Amino acid sequence: MASKIPNDNLTLPASWRSLAPVLVAVGAICVCVSLGLFYFTGGEGQESAGFSVFFHSYLANYMYCMSISLGALFFVMVQHLVRASWSASIKRLAELLAYTIPWWALLFIPILAMVLFTDSGALYKWNLGPDKLDSDLIKAKLAYLNPGFFAIRTVVYFAIFSIAARIYFTMSRKQDESGDVEITLKLQRWAGPFIMLFALALNFASFDWMMSTDAEWFSTIYGVYLFAAGMLSFFATMILTCHLLQRSGRMEKLVTLEHFQDMSKFQFGFIVFWGYIAFSQFLLYWYGNIPEETLWYKHRMEHGWQYVGLLLIAFHFVVPFLGTMSRHIRRNRPVMAFWASFILVVHWLDMMFLIMPNAGSLSTMMVLGHLVCWIGMVCIFAALFLLRVGETPVVAVKDPWLPDSLAYTVGP
Repeated sequence: MASKIPNDNLTLPASWRSLAPVLVAVGAICVCVSLGLFYFTGGEGQESAGFSVFFHSYLANYMYCMSISLGALFFVMVQHLVRASWSASIKRLAELLAYTIPWWALLFIPILAMVLFTDSGALYKWNLGPDKLDSDLIKAKLAYLNPGFFAIRTVVYFAIFSIAARIYFTMSRKQDESGDVEITLKLQRWAGPFIMLFALALNFASFDWMMSTDAEWFSTIYGVYLFAAGMLSFFATMILTCHLLQRSGRMEKLVTLEHFQDMSKFQFGFIVFWGYIAFSQFLLYWYGNIPEETLWYKHRMEHGWQYVGLLLIAFHFVVPFLGTMSRHIRRNRPVMAFWASFILVVHWLDMMFLIMPNAGSLSTMMVLGHLVCWIGMVCIFAALFLLRVGETPVVAVKDPWLPDSLAYTVGP
């Protein structure tokens, strides 16, 4: 079957690959500009506040991209676990997205260095130490929330994510050369244990990196919320990437309307799942009405953040839910590419809503700084993806499931 696939359609256009260094430079410049915007516009004596806002913005935009890579990794492992054949022609793209995770480990170093070598509490209040903390709730959590243990856990999380991503990508590439079916069988056997490790690492990473920015508050389904958001944004990224590749003359016969419809159905499912988790979390805290638990929502119902919350209800759930419900829309590539782009924008609002209220109120300059940081991080993400691709075929040409994937059809 691999011989029937035209070789000139298996790699990215050279013009795309040459953009990687430019995108890295643009991304780095944008992140530095956002630091300047936050640091120097805070006013005299407010530089430390600007520094804090920058780190919150960096983390929010970092998690925006990282959540997509984590969603890709989970998708790859699940496809192997259930021995899915339909996804063989698109699985390589997910492997490439997941294989950016080791680079994300490097980009987490500024946050880790800030935690280990300063006690400013610029991002995590618990990092101030017991002598400077005025919260008994946070003091009670310092056995867990302390710089050394935080760093150890972070290394463990990235080790799990990176090892899994590397194994699934490198073994898939090895199969491109050998065509050994045993490789697929090995990856299927490893999928179950890796998914269990992934679930634990994702949950605790969400607690450590994101939820502990407001360490007095807690939610046991915070990791599930991040998982839902990450999977939704991953499928949006896949739909958009496949559409762009087909417009460049790649994968035209490899990704059919059937594949687009299935990716769109998964996207629709995670729109619903995200809404369910978001509402369930809110309902439980609203019903309990305990001050320590409702404080997180109070911060997001003032200083302009209440409008972001309303935008999320409307544009992260209601509008895309109605807009992507129809089967005819799901089988329309340009329309689904629009909805994928739409979802990726509101996913950014979601990450900002989770993290940024801890840094203060909204202002025009803050919004500009967040946008610049977002553009920078997305440019870096695109560059990492292009660097990983290189000359790698965008389809696993000797995957034993590929013939079934190319012949795949969806019922009415």
